[in-house]
Amino acid sequence: MRRITKKILFFFLGLLLIGFYCEYIIYYVVILQCYWPTIETSHGSNEILQAFILSDTHLLGPYRGHWLDKWRREWQMHRAFQTIISLHKPDVVFILGDLFDEGEWTDNKQFKEYVSRFHRLFSVPNSIKMFVVVGNHDIGFHNRIRRGFAERFSKLLKAPSIQHLVLKNNHFVLINSMALEGDSCNLCTEARRQIENVSEKLFRCAHNPVHCVDDNSTFNYSQPILMQHFPLYRVSDAICTDPDAPPLPEKNKLFRLKIDALSKEATNYLVRKIKPRAVFGGHTHHGCLVEHSYKEPDAKFLEYSVPSFSWRNRPNPKYMLATIAPDVYAVQKCGLPRESTIALTAIIMISILVGCLLTTRSLGRDYF
Repeated sequence: MRRITKKILFFFLGLLLIGFYCEYIIYYVVILQCYWPTIETSHGSNEILQAFILSDTHLLGPYRGHWLDKWRREWQMHRAFQTIISLHKPDVVFILGDLFDEGEWTDNKQFKEYVSRFHRLFSVPNSIKMFVVVGNHDIGFHNRIRRGFAERFSKLLKAPSIQHLVLKNNHFVLINSMALEGDSCNLCTEARRQIENVSEKLFRCAHNPVHCVDDNSTFNYSQPILMQHFPLYRVSDAICTDPDAPPLPEKNKLFRLKIDALSKEATNYLVRKIKPRAVFGGHTHHGCLVEHSYKEPDAKFLEYSVPSFSWRNRPNPKYMLATIAPDVYAVQKCGLPRESTIALTAIIMISILVGCLLTTRSLGRDYF
């Protein structure tokens, strides 16, 4: 075989290996650098839960975006998600809303196709549980929710507006943020009724273990963790000091209450009824850690804003790993590879490949 032909074959083989590294192996290289946080607890391993938390995947629908952009972003999120599942093997996955980018505009047939695509991209083995919270892009903001849209999301994603979960004696309350508008609509009225029921159940369980029963199963009380799409009440992201906080001047932009964050009244209501030990939310696409302190009720807790998992929303998507026991928890924020890093890696590797081929004159004689 002529030397030039061999060099061409070697070049294309090198391109295939570079593509394999940049589109597959690099996710393992980056994700392996993150780890489960450790905790000190008197509880046994059967009460320690490992939770993988992400938010704002924003899968494109039938109207927005170019097909190539849709394919690219979905491949990135699919590859990152499946790599996290295979490496970290969490007990549970929480996705905090805005699974879809166009859920509020799709008809029932389009939405079913949307849900099927979501399950293909973010599939988990039977040993891992997954729970989702509804976001405004999934059904619309409160005043724009069309008839039946909230119900179809709840049915197809198995995600009622209010969920009380007990996982390894750790309590979680998952909330539909758009149901906390504070008016008398059916969605809000039913959500308040369910929150009252959860609050009463937690109160009775905390004061008498006899009442710690649900669907014929018994559990122990622990202070719950609240999960929703919107952040709790805050004026803006100006208080956020995380490295992945929003940039200026966006950071100082005032929040529109009930759109960018919960109202003060809704926040006080949740704190009074749920008494959370921690709160996780998404929606802003940026990171933020807020320390809350209330005199009535006497409550102190941290609120974590989970950055977007999509490269469409930020150049450095993030996710969180949380190790949770009934008496303590710890959170580790993890990053995914930047597109600029992937592109630069590919350019450097291709340059090295080309340089090797150009400088190896006797490639055919010595190596083939």
